[in-house]
Amino acid sequence: MSDNRAGDIHGTSIQAHVIHGPVTVHSPPIGAPVPGWLDTALLVCRLDAGELGVHSSVPGSDGSELPPYVVRDVDDELDRRLTTVAASPRGGLVLVAGASTAGKTRALAQALTRTLPDRTLVAPPEDADLRPLPTWLRERAAHAPQGWVVWLDDLDRHLSFSGLTPALVAELGQAGAVVAATIRHHRLQALRPSTTDDDADRKELGYAVLKTPPVVVERRWNSHERERARSSGDDRLIQAAADERFGVAEQLAAGPVLESLWRNGPESGHPLGYALVAAAVALAQAGVSSPLTREQIQTAHLAYLPDPPPLPEEADQAWVWATRQRSGLAGLLVPADNDGRWRAFDYLTIGGALPDSVWRAALDVATDQDLIDVGFTAAGAGREDVTEAAWSPVAEQGDTKVMCDLGDLLRYEWEAKAEGWYRLAAERGDTYGMCELGRLLSKDAGRVGEAEGWLRRAAEKGDLFAMTFLAQLLVDVGRMGEAELWTQLFRRSIGQRE
Repeated sequence: MSDNRAGDIHGTSIQAHVIHGPVTVHSPPIGAPVPGWLDTALLVCRLDAGELGVHSSVPGSDGSELPPYVVRDVDDELDRRLTTVAASPRGGLVLVAGASTAGKTRALAQALTRTLPDRTLVAPPEDADLRPLPTWLRERAAHAPQGWVVWLDDLDRHLSFSGLTPALVAELGQAGAVVAATIRHHRLQALRPSTTDDDADRKELGYAVLKTPPVVVERRWNSHERERARSSGDDRLIQAAADERFGVAEQLAAGPVLESLWRNGPESGHPLGYALVAAAVALAQAGVSSPLTREQIQTAHLAYLPDPPPLPEEADQAWVWATRQRSGLAGLLVPADNDGRWRAFDYLTIGGALPDSVWRAALDVATDQDLIDVGFTAAGAGREDVTEAAWSPVAEQGDTKVMCDLGDLLRYEWEAKAEGWYRLAAERGDTYGMCELGRLLSKDAGRVGEAEGWLRRAAEKGDLFAMTFLAQLLVDVGRMGEAELWTQLFRRSIGQRE
């Protein structure tokens, strides 16, 4: 069941308990083209882990690209959760969180192979809108007699495009699909809903679907896991398990080697190369999930040149250093597509607060979808000014959900601005905007009449929160009979929806 107070109603869903706003049904337009990635679905048992996003490893002596899988202590919990959501008529999301190169993608892929080998897996690209997917899966049910798996590796890169919400997860379940996803821990922390202060009445900012409790895969392997690696017979695993400073999976992906190379860049004659990589890392941490061109990365690199800067290398030499593949695995910057766009190797991180110049660069290079994540990330970092700058252009394009998010962000310190955003949303028919505008106006004795009007409009559209606030307002002005009528209507509505 889903509460639309979080603004998460997309697709057909059954709701109960307190609902803020009407239920909206999203279906693909008649004749909408079916994406090609849907027709490339394969059985889980036939998939290669490398195709699902597992980091590359040094080839084995037998030519194998990946070492054999080593049982992790979380495997039983993964199996249990996958079995549970597969048995539920509403499906569900199994979310695996951990640091980069912790082994979360491999662990989830192996768990799928153990528990749901005969299901058909679809792997949408990062920019796919998933709201039509339940309809498409139902139309193709004959191609997946055992059901579907929707695979979303690095879930944070999908969220702003996909429309994935608890309601959509449930609708996918009704279409015979479960969702299997991974996310790096620091992105989960940045995007998971959390209030911006201690006021429990304040709406949480973030993606509601990330409230799903994750299975956490630790980067550092414990003694039992290391012993299993040493007993595997694979030289790569045996060598990695012997060095207890790092996790086994992170060594297989050459994470520590690449990080050391990067951090020693300035001392080894590559201060500009170091700064370019740092810029890409910082922009990703600011919430820019889309891949970037060389020119876009350069917009943020000045903040990471050493002070005083040594004589930098030539620009082209720095770029070659940053992008050159090491140990046959990856470079510090890795190609993201065939269009000359790049991402930082996701093992690399920058600690501390991001400088203003990085936030400005993030706002400049972000796509409209990236701006949503930049806003959430900035809010979590206490940079509400950046959040407002990120979301305002999206709201100005008519997105009432973002208008309301801006109102929620600003209402406690910039009440006049918040009122303006709620009003814009309300005038466009958004019941959450109507309700919150009414609540805001009701604090001013001279505007109670206008407040009542907005609350009444939302309540008449079936908004349960508006019914309760309207009833309280009517009590406050002494209209007890009307208040009781709205209270009774609220109770009847709750009973009908449960």
